[in-house]
Amino acid sequence: MVAELVPKSKIAADVGTDHGYLAVWLLQSGRAERVLATDIHEGPLNRAKQTAVEYGLESEIETQLCDGLQFPGAEQAESVIIAGMGGETMISILSAAPWTKQGRTLVLQPQSKRPELEQWLHENGYTLTDAKLCLDAGKLYLAFVVRGISSGKPQTAEGLLLRNRDPLLPEFLSLEVQKIEYALKGMEQAERDLTAIRAQLSARLDQLHSFQKEVSQW
Repeated sequence: MVAELVPKSKIAADVGTDHGYLAVWLLQSGRAERVLATDIHEGPLNRAKQTAVEYGLESEIETQLCDGLQFPGAEQAESVIIAGMGGETMISILSAAPWTKQGRTLVLQPQSKRPELEQWLHENGYTLTDAKLCLDAGKLYLAFVVRGISSGKPQTAEGLLLRNRDPLLPEFLSLEVQKIEYALKGMEQAERDLTAIRAQLSARLDQLHSFQKEVSQW
């Protein structure tokens, strides 16, 4: 799913490459001519190197031991893929690489803090342009495309999934609603004042219900 959202690029950066399979797929499918595969840990990076050798792609996959995109030549990447991390980590990586707003395509697959990531992207000059869901081993995963273009109205992943009539959207919305309802219920027992957080969650819940209403009309 993530790979299918990556546009054809001369050079792509796979941040947090782990086993390096995404880098291999991008090269084999012709989505990229060269991949800059990075990881902050030496173990995963060594696995990516082994994978590159196994597929005969060691000359096309350049590995970098670094934090995010902090290595010489990172700016060469036309596409940047960051998958399998928390939204806060993605914010940290992109904050340290403002050049990603300049004509690059980002494919992000956050594992947590997605609303916070979407808000940060909007506030910092990025716009969501596409989104997709997949179901793997009984779990739903979401990825979206981001570009450094100004947009007056913030885009949400749900809005893009609705536009695309993603067949997994109804299930995704139900799960999101359950998460927020559970969080709101938990706040009822909290001793400290959570009025502001409760208001934010309630607003998001209303938005999700609105999406569900639109989906019901498909």
